[in-house]
Amino acid sequence: MLDTLKYYFKIILLWTAVFFIAKVYFLWVNFSSTEDWLSLPSIWTHGFRLDLSVIGYIAALPLLLSALSRIYPRLVAGLLKGYWVIVWLIVGLIITVDPYFFSYWGQKTNLGFTQFLGKENAGISSIESSTFVVVILFFILTTWWFLARGLRYLAVPKKINFLVILLLLGVNVLLIRGGWGKVPINVSSAYFSNNNLHNNASLNSIWNLLAAELEKDKHAALVFFDSNEEAKAILKAEDKSEQTNLADRLLIPANDSTNVLLIVLESFTAKAVGQLSGPTYGSTPNLDQVIQKGVSYDQAYASSFRSDKGLLALTTGFSSGARQTLTNFPDKLTKHWNIFRALSPDYHTSFYYGGNLEFANIKVLFSGADEVIAQRDFNTTNKNTWGVHDDEVFRRFSSDFLTEDEPQFKMLFSLSSHEPFDVPNFKTKKDPYLNSIAYTDSCLGVMISQIKASSKWGNTLIIITADHGTIRPDNAPLYDTANFRIPLVLTGGRVKQDTTISNVVSQAHVASTIAEYLGKEQMSHGYTLLQPRNAAFYSYHDGLVSVTDSCVQHYDLAQKKYLFPACNTSLEQAFYQLDNFRFFNP
Repeated sequence: MLDTLKYYFKIILLWTAVFFIAKVYFLWVNFSSTEDWLSLPSIWTHGFRLDLSVIGYIAALPLLLSALSRIYPRLVAGLLKGYWVIVWLIVGLIITVDPYFFSYWGQKTNLGFTQFLGKENAGISSIESSTFVVVILFFILTTWWFLARGLRYLAVPKKINFLVILLLLGVNVLLIRGGWGKVPINVSSAYFSNNNLHNNASLNSIWNLLAAELEKDKHAALVFFDSNEEAKAILKAEDKSEQTNLADRLLIPANDSTNVLLIVLESFTAKAVGQLSGPTYGSTPNLDQVIQKGVSYDQAYASSFRSDKGLLALTTGFSSGARQTLTNFPDKLTKHWNIFRALSPDYHTSFYYGGNLEFANIKVLFSGADEVIAQRDFNTTNKNTWGVHDDEVFRRFSSDFLTEDEPQFKMLFSLSSHEPFDVPNFKTKKDPYLNSIAYTDSCLGVMISQIKASSKWGNTLIIITADHGTIRPDNAPLYDTANFRIPLVLTGGRVKQDTTISNVVSQAHVASTIAEYLGKEQMSHGYTLLQPRNAAFYSYHDGLVSVTDSCVQHYDLAQKKYLFPACNTSLEQAFYQLDNFRFFNP
């Protein structure tokens, strides 16, 4: 009897130690202050129930097999040895990469990363070489320890009591569920702090991965209210849209030959734009000049934290909610309004990107364009792991624009300011991210100068913005509005008056703005930058956020509560329910 109990508690003790070390390792990779280390006791205690739940899952099969050890001792010993090796390889790999997954992408390990693993391995190539060194060393050392000591420690004793095994299986069910309560344990049990790092350090990476990937409805429409009418009433009550359209004051009306250029800059957070956020991280002298002599929006927000989601918002006006990846629904997208299809056939429409269009299914967003220029169309060695560098792409973009005669809508998506931030023969900033921003900004400056010196400048509207912001360079908490604030400026010869607009706007309003300006049909629910809504909505991995001129509130989907006291009644929930309903019911 005692041998059986000891065996079970050995399993619990070993894996408890493993998950404690995982938390220490997570903090070591991501800590920013002494406070993080002082919070380790709270981090461990608040995450302990989820640790025990995972241990319960891990221990279930060994308990069942050990009941047969008296009859088939060698078979059981061999099966369990193989089982423990497989479990360790899976668990060890996840806890090894988890801290860096959070460091790079602001979220715990999940299989969403696999969509970036194409034939060119752009996702993996975004990771710095030092990260690979640490990850491989940590995994090798811990695996060596487990194979040398752990397997021996977990060996099945010769005397196993069958009745005790049955009792322990019952205890194991309680560990898995997290106790006696009616509601089983969930991710929110590890959340205890306003510090996002502490919550994620506490959250067991194995439990989180299973929860994220086994939720069958993670891509389904978000529903918070019994009816859409209730959601509409909330949005209507909080609607602070400008009553006056700013187009006549700010822009020269378009004519039959007016061109529109949409320049989307990879990871251009407002934090790195000196004209928007000051000199601390300012790395964009050329964009700063454009902002001073154009229509600039100083409270513009991206719709999410990934390129595919930002490009979706910029081309269709739809916002993806939290874990949703709406580009995974091409059948739905083809039934919805899209800026390329809206401008056809009166404009020659084109999209330029130096990378692989298979990345994150973005190709579906540009299927309506007359011409798509991607990595395969550049004959150059001037590349990084994501694709052709920005100087090549910007040069091709401006050359094509200046030589084409028909009215054009052209969209460019840059890539050099993506991890790993290796840019060609350019070094003006010590920080690799800021240096890559400065490099792309220099490419932008050359292109704007070329177009401005041409005869086309006077009849062209240029919109410059970003696909999304980033936690860099200050590593703010993932949900922080500073990470989602982006530059947004209108320039070109069609701009009548240089000014700064302080209304809150969203990148999701860009497509409707272009359509309205060119006299084309907009999406039915489209707001525009020329009649600002004074509200923006964005999502991060587990949350939805609304931003207005007087209120910011963060609703956490895992905890089903606001991170801070809310000031507008469920505004973000109402928006995402209606936006999702429109998307999934074309």
